[in-house]
Amino acid sequence: MFVKSEEFPEWRFSVDEVSAGVYKAIGKDKLGRSVEFTGTDPDFLLERCKKAAKEMKSGNGGKC
Repeated sequence: MFVKSEEFPEWRFSVDEVSAGVYKAIGKDKLGRSVEFTGTDPDFLLERCKKAAKEMKSGNGGKC
């Protein structure tokens, strides 16, 4: 499932259930950079992706 974000128009985010109750959130930007997190809370994972995207955007290397 793709998720649009007004805050990150250059990023495309997706969250998918990869196993029973386990989700993978992925964010990719137009430059080819990506972030990925796996866990049991899809909303939390999406927020982690957005935080990492924000860190990359600000030049902090995506550390979260």
